[in-house]
Amino acid sequence: MERQDRACELPAGFGRDMARVLSRIGRDDFYETVIDAVAPLIPCDFWIMARYETAAKPRIISESGMAPRAKSAYTDRLWHLDPLSRTPVAADRHRAISLRTLCADGPLDRTYARYLDVDLGIVDELALLLPLNDRSFLALCLDRHREAFGEQELRLASEILDILLEMHRQHVIRSVEREVARSTGLPGDQRTEILILTADGTPLYQSDGWAQAARQAFDRDMPPVQPAWMDRSVIPGNGGWCLFRPDCDGTGALLHGAQIFALRREPGDLGSRLDRLARLYGLTERQKQIVQLSFEGHPNASIARQLNISVGGVKNHKLRIYDKLDITSERELLPAFLMSL
Repeated sequence: MERQDRACELPAGFGRDMARVLSRIGRDDFYETVIDAVAPLIPCDFWIMARYETAAKPRIISESGMAPRAKSAYTDRLWHLDPLSRTPVAADRHRAISLRTLCADGPLDRTYARYLDVDLGIVDELALLLPLNDRSFLALCLDRHREAFGEQELRLASEILDILLEMHRQHVIRSVEREVARSTGLPGDQRTEILILTADGTPLYQSDGWAQAARQAFDRDMPPVQPAWMDRSVIPGNGGWCLFRPDCDGTGALLHGAQIFALRREPGDLGSRLDRLARLYGLTERQKQIVQLSFEGHPNASIARQLNISVGGVKNHKLRIYDKLDITSERELLPAFLMSL
């Protein structure tokens, strides 16, 4: 009965606002649309969207009125004093919580309290917490200069959050799928298993067959961690498996600092696959060598030393390779290679 009473408090027009949020699932402006829908219902003077990870500096994704000096002061030296950064994720995986509530267990650090008062000029903040994994969450923060958030507004925020959670979950899945398709050039390819790790090494996304494929390829569930392999784009495994490490754009709220790993099984070893790429696109033996060394993580200077040519020669060969593969940069080389398999 209590839940029904709370649901009746949702304002007229809320369904229309949620339909607009629904239409932005998988798009870059999804969370901004969420804030646009929530802010008129729970008025604020400005808002901040940030990503929090356990024992790591939060990343401010976007905001509507945070002075540059206040932003740099927070991210450079004050973030660890923010009680929100110490909020345990697993203890309550989703909730709406105010700064006043966070202070119930004890007063704010004096330095941080002064920062809120002088630099931000706020008296209260209401944060909607959306989980990403067991160690990180997004916080959509509404801030007020003069008035604290009331209990009715906290209840309304919690009710809204309950509705948003499934849309948030779907947005995470679609965003991951879109980034994988962009970075690997393999949309919908069922032969590829995907793992995405956050900056601290926590799994953000893992396809259903990843663990089995990883055990077949490397006798372990997680990707290889040998330092000599970390700069390599392609790492051969057992049984015809290859581990690919495509570039991740990492500019959005979800995938900032993330690493993508793609496992794919193809007949033949890496050399035979490069031979096929060379045949398909008419690469010379020298150009094939340069592609292989690039996949192994060698910069231009190292490639030049190993092939006994100049750095300028390496660059010229790469430009010809890009022209043959109809790409414009080394970042596109791995997707072109994958598409040729």
